[in-house]
Amino acid sequence: MNRLIDAAGNVRFGIFREPIAEVNHRDFVLTDAFGRSIGRLRRSLAFNQFEFLGAVCEALVFGCAIADVKYAGSVFAYAYEPATKRVCEYSFRRPLALGIHCSQLPESGRTVFRSGGNVVEMTAATSPRQRHLRVRLAAGFEVDATFSEEDPAIQPMCICTPVGPNGWVYARKTAGHRVCGSLRLGERTYDLRVIGARGHHDWTAGYMRRHTFWNWGCLAGELRDGRVVGVNVSCGVNETRFTENCFWLDGELHKLDTVCFDYDRRDVLKPWRITSYDGRLDLSFLPQARHTERINAVIVASDFHQLIGRYDGRLDTAGGERVRITDLLGYAEHHYAKW
Repeated sequence: MNRLIDAAGNVRFGIFREPIAEVNHRDFVLTDAFGRSIGRLRRSLAFNQFEFLGAVCEALVFGCAIADVKYAGSVFAYAYEPATKRVCEYSFRRPLALGIHCSQLPESGRTVFRSGGNVVEMTAATSPRQRHLRVRLAAGFEVDATFSEEDPAIQPMCICTPVGPNGWVYARKTAGHRVCGSLRLGERTYDLRVIGARGHHDWTAGYMRRHTFWNWGCLAGELRDGRVVGVNVSCGVNETRFTENCFWLDGELHKLDTVCFDYDRRDVLKPWRITSYDGRLDLSFLPQARHTERINAVIVASDFHQLIGRYDGRLDTAGGERVRITDLLGYAEHHYAKW
C-alpha cells in the first residue's frame, strides 16, 4: 500500500502488514464535527508530526526528537550514563516551527532541524531498510548512528486510528534495532556497536485531538538466551478500533491488547506497573532519570516527561511461551499536549 489517503480523499484505517510509503495528508478531505469542509490554511495548521530515535544499553541511553506542531516546533537530544547517573540534555523551541522540515515519506524521507551551528537530521532508507540519525550541536554533542531494521529483520507496527469525529493518527514504530556508529559527549566518544546499543524508532503524524494525553513505554535489549526483545505500548492515543501495543522477539511482531499504566502522577519517579488486558504483559518500571519539556504558549502547550529506567516482568506469546524480562533498560512517558 503506497499512500494513506485514497483517491476519494478518505483515510485508510487499520494495522498494516506493510508500511505506508506516503502519508499524503493534503489529499484528505478534512471536515468539522458537522461535516462542513475546512479551509486549506486551517487544515494545514491542524496537522502535527513528530519523530523520535533513541537507543539503550548498560553503558549509555540516548534519545532525540523533532516535533512540528505548526504554531511551534521543538527539538531535544539527551544522553544518560547509567553508571554515573549523568544526564546531558539540550532543547530548542522554534516559533512556527522555523528551521524544521518534516517529510511525509516515512520509509524514505528526511526530518531535519537547522539553527545556527545546530543540526539534527533523521533519514530513512529502504535498501537496506534502516534509519540514520545525525546530531551536531554547538555545545559539542554529536551523534552519527545507523538503526538497522534487517539484523534482525523487524516487522514494523504500522497503524492508523480515528481521532474524534474527523481526525486520525498514523504511527510507525519499531524496537530492538542493532545500532552502530558513534556518540560524542564532551571528551568521550562511544562506539554504539561495541557497547551493544539497541534502538527504538517512532514516526507519528496526523490530525490529533486538540487536548491529548498519553502514556508510553518501550524497552529494547537481549534476553539471556541471546534473542533480541523490543516492547512498544501506549495508552491514550492510537486505541480507537485498534491499538499499537506489541512486542518483538528477534524482529517478529507479537500483538497485545489494551494496556494500563499504574503510577503516581504527582511523582512520576516512583515505580510504575504496566499490564495488558489480555494478561500477556506484566512489567514493572523503576525510573532512574528523566528528560522534561514544558511549554505553555497559550495556543500550544506541553507537559512532557520522558523517563529512563529499568524493566522487570514477563511477556507471553500467543503460543504460550513465557519470556522473562530482567533488568532491561527502556523508556516511559507521561505527556500532555495542547496542539
